[in-house]
Amino acid sequence: MESTAQDRHAPERSPSLAAALSVLWPGLGQLYIGRRRLAVAFALPALLGLGLVLYELRQGPVVFLARFADPAFSGAAAAIVLLLGAWQVTSIGQAFFQGRRWSGHRAIDKAVVVAVAAVVVIAYGGTGFLLATASAAENHAFNPVSRLVDLTTPSPDPSASQIAGLSPTPGRTPSIANRVTILLNGVDSAPGRGETLYDSILVVSYDPKSNSIQMVSVPRDTASFPMYFGNHPVVPVTLRINSVPTYVHNGWLKSPDSPYMTLVKEISYLVGIPIDYYAVMDLDGFVRMIDAVGGIDIVNPSPIDDPVYATPQGTIIGYKLAAGPQHLNGQQALGYVRSRHGAGNSDWARDSRQQDVLVALLRKMAQPGELLALPGLISTLGSSVTTDFPANRVADYVAVGENVPSQNISQVVLGPPYTILGINGVNSAATTCLLDYKVAQLSRQFFGKDSLWYGKPDPPNTCR
Repeated sequence: MESTAQDRHAPERSPSLAAALSVLWPGLGQLYIGRRRLAVAFALPALLGLGLVLYELRQGPVVFLARFADPAFSGAAAAIVLLLGAWQVTSIGQAFFQGRRWSGHRAIDKAVVVAVAAVVVIAYGGTGFLLATASAAENHAFNPVSRLVDLTTPSPDPSASQIAGLSPTPGRTPSIANRVTILLNGVDSAPGRGETLYDSILVVSYDPKSNSIQMVSVPRDTASFPMYFGNHPVVPVTLRINSVPTYVHNGWLKSPDSPYMTLVKEISYLVGIPIDYYAVMDLDGFVRMIDAVGGIDIVNPSPIDDPVYATPQGTIIGYKLAAGPQHLNGQQALGYVRSRHGAGNSDWARDSRQQDVLVALLRKMAQPGELLALPGLISTLGSSVTTDFPANRVADYVAVGENVPSQNISQVVLGPPYTILGINGVNSAATTCLLDYKVAQLSRQFFGKDSLWYGKPDPPNTCR
């Protein structure tokens, strides 16, 4: 410690200024009053904290943001922030009480130190609370048990046997060096509907070998499709793909798997690619996510004039959007991905728009300025999203996904020529049938050797 003699001859120092300097950085106040060793002691933890932040920023701010999707990371960050806050408050108090007091300004000095300490407590406490809330919200989102998915295991059905070689490989463990495929579902579960409809069915696959992304949308009203298990080679034409979990849940369709996993495996079988993970979002969460990032920018390929467009609650409000560049808020984006009536509109058109919105949303979230949208995004994830994707790997995939150029993103909707109308005499886009052999050919083209149909003959045509 510096000598008492040095202290007696040290110039008078303002305690409030010493405290204020410690707000700028722990230890500056101690350096100002001549306590150099204390200054170093208070400064080092803050420097270590800064070093940790700079290390985590090594891959850029977007990947840094993605790391907070991991509840363990955000929880640890909350603890570190609170500890650093307590350390800085200690530095402020020590600098104030060790500084030589100006007897004529004690009341002012005390008011200043209380004010600056309060600012620090609020800043660190608020940040710590946000991160702790993030950790709790993410624990909810990264949890496969949710109202959005029914994973109830059915009674074993001995007559249900897997079609050899065409179902997802059990126990497959994806890695950053291999292809990873996610099923994205948008859920319409409005009160009074009586069932949960998976109206958006989008398969997104990332191939690190070619640094490319493949996106395949399955129309929600696909019917007359073969099942991946053997006791129902072709489902009744009255069953649409978006209602598969409801049919399994009610016992109308006997499956060896839970209601939602039946849908996952069926999409995997039809598209011809092992699905590693799923993510499900309800419509309200979609609106709030778009609003949380300040809206999205899209280019509408053709005018939309849907006079019968209805809200998820069933109120007809209509929907119009001019062709060309558009900035959409949450409700406008919801109409953009849900509208399917009117001239030139269809399920296939809206499936294509859903893919465009997903790409636009990912591009928007990849902007460094969207760090400020973190609180809203976290809240939305926690209440409106369910996924079994490992939270601690989100940042890794964001890092590689940032480097996928636009020309390496392939998008297809399984409408014509992969789909036909008029099955069982119903000439409507509301009852369509996939030409499975054409989908198998697309699967080989899109996914190469990763396709479940690679090296196998085309499936038979089940449309009738």
